[in-house]
Amino acid sequence: MQSIDDLANVISDLESSEQQALLDKVAQLNFQKGLHALSEKYRTRLALENQLNSPPERVWSELHRMREEIAEHDYPAYRLSPPSRSDF
Repeated sequence: MQSIDDLANVISDLESSEQQALLDKVAQLNFQKGLHALSEKYRTRLALENQLNSPPERVWSELHRMREEIAEHDYPAYRLSPPSRSDF
């Protein structure tokens, strides 16, 4: 594996467009890793609650309920005009 300094030198020698493409790729990979980590945490939680095999509709319904509860608690103005499905 190359050292950070070696990688920095290689990257600095790239054309500007190649550097941007590399940064975009790194951002995409980090996003995917974050989603994977979140998915694993949620699967672990569902397993601990014996709900890992629950139908997806039930899981989504519970997530929606929790979201509504948090929104009502943390954003009192939300109760006045909740968003419609088309807002998402």
